Amino acid sequence: MAIGAGIALVAVAYSGYVHSYLDHEIQTTFFIKRHPTLQIEFDDPFANEGDDIPIDRLPPSDRSHFADYCKYRFGVTDSSTEALEACKARIPGYL
Repeated sequence: MAIGAGIALVAVAYSGYVHSYLDHEIQTTFFIKRHPTLQIEFDDPFANEGDDIPIDRLPPSDRSHFADYCKYRFGVTDSSTEALEACKARIPGYL
């Protein structure tokens, strides 16, 4: 029982997902996190077919969520505009 709980905890700590919205459909993309955290759902404000706004114009809460997504998905620990722009460029085009 304890081994199963440990395996489940490790699975949650190192896996996550993000939703993207394309062609009026919600797609879920799973990924392996670079750092452990119990958060499993992440937000990417650019994972849609809407307008592509600059990082500097994101509301503070969206920028913070995007910085978390970049940290755990891509290992980007710097939350500067330049680092987040580089992270944004790494997001696969199909998202």
